[in-house]
Amino acid sequence: MEEYGLGPNGGMILASDLMVNYLDDLKYEIDEFNPDWVLVDTAGQLELFAFRETGPLIASSLGFGDIQKSVSFLFDSNFVLRPNGFISTLLLAASVQFRFRRISQINVLSKMDLLDDDQIDMIINWSQDFKALEESTSERESGLIRELSMDLSEVFIQMGSTAELIPCTIKREDGLDLLFGYLQRVFDSDKSKFY
Repeated sequence: MEEYGLGPNGGMILASDLMVNYLDDLKYEIDEFNPDWVLVDTAGQLELFAFRETGPLIASSLGFGDIQKSVSFLFDSNFVLRPNGFISTLLLAASVQFRFRRISQINVLSKMDLLDDDQIDMIINWSQDFKALEESTSERESGLIRELSMDLSEVFIQMGSTAELIPCTIKREDGLDLLFGYLQRVFDSDKSKFY
């Protein structure tokens, strides 16, 4: 920010764009560790990475040979408690999946420790049964939000299911175990490397 005279948002955008200049260094450092799994947490807001040209370039560049890759999209547990929040997040997830179309996507319900079991079950059910999402929308929303949510629910019903939603939290080991198990199923091998 100081070097280029930028504010916080501009600094984050430039940092994301400048990362492209260090891809060879990053690949070298990752290769030096010879890891089985590598998780790359990208900077800041979704639009800084997923919707700029550098994001897909970085994601496709980090890796060697036959290394399998996946993008993880996080569903914020507090935001997806209402049908319209879930549908908005589902639209963002679908948009990211479209942007990174050559890389598989895993949808993760983050911070599941903030929810009770009934809330988790409801959200997971919405991700697997769009008719249930449509019914909840009809019951819980009103006015223009209800109409838009119903229309968008119908779009997802017509498209079919998106990627499975994996509940996860860093506060309980079982959440990370579920994510790890899902990654192993996706890559079909415990020897696969993940980026």
